[in-house]
Amino acid sequence: MGLICINVSLPGCSQPDNVVSSVDTLNQRIASTLNTPPATLNYTPRPEPMPAVRELKPIGEPAGMSFLISLQLGHCSAGQLIAERNSSLGRLEDGLMRYQDDLALLTALKSCAEHSDSAPIKTELEQAIADKRQQLAYDKAQGFATDKALRHALTVSNTPLSVISDSRFEPPLNALKQLTEWLQQPTADAQLANWRQQLAQSDYLPRLMRSTIEMRLKLQQLQQQLPSLTRAAGCNARGVPERASILQNVFMQFFISEVQVTLAALTTQYQQLKPVLENLADQTPQTALKLYLTELSLQGEQLTEASKAFVQPWQQLFADCGFTPGAD
Repeated sequence: MGLICINVSLPGCSQPDNVVSSVDTLNQRIASTLNTPPATLNYTPRPEPMPAVRELKPIGEPAGMSFLISLQLGHCSAGQLIAERNSSLGRLEDGLMRYQDDLALLTALKSCAEHSDSAPIKTELEQAIADKRQQLAYDKAQGFATDKALRHALTVSNTPLSVISDSRFEPPLNALKQLTEWLQQPTADAQLANWRQQLAQSDYLPRLMRSTIEMRLKLQQLQQQLPSLTRAAGCNARGVPERASILQNVFMQFFISEVQVTLAALTTQYQQLKPVLENLADQTPQTALKLYLTELSLQGEQLTEASKAFVQPWQQLFADCGFTPGAD
């Protein structure tokens, strides 16, 4: 679908500074109409950050490679994998790439144990296979804790989106979805490196999360600081005062035509992200990360609830003043 223009009132569908700016504009317009200071809107309370690596690392130490290195495995692929693992490039691999390497090594060791040249060391190989299989849970937890690409994709950004774009949203979403599905049935030959690269190079998901959370917080703050609109509009008396009509126009022009369009676009994308975050939480070994992902998955629904709460006093205003949101 490409770019979704979210400020339809401006010529040429030009964009505001960011997708949350429409709430700030609405705030200014309401204050101007009521002749009051604008409400104080900010990104607070800040959500809990993603747990630090040190909080997520599993307890214990990974099994060393010295035992495997001591075996004579030059006759099978496991020997080459061990050599690559201990090379300078191999030691640079982190996170889930290391976990995938462990899966590949386990498969290679099983194959090597069946090789005729492995007969003298078959007992040692079978013990190594058992040890490696037992260590996979540790390796997976270590991968979740340290994977830089995954942490980047799941860390809320410091800045909101400048535009809402399906073409920018879909590649990292699909990469995260494929990675999550891989975690359910991990294989040694999946395109994990490609998915991680896509996540590492895109900041769309982190900024989508920031935009959704900031929109909710600012709508809640604006709603909480609104005076009684009916009293401020003067609709307690007979007739419809001019200020009431101006407030209605402000709501239609700046909430319905701008803020609500942004809300719809954000929640539509978050509805697609939510099941991926929930699935990823199910795969996560660490309780702290599971809780973080679960909370993150709820942000789209929480934004919808904040939007409904914001609209309620306006609905009361329209009822008290005798007109509807669609009236001229």
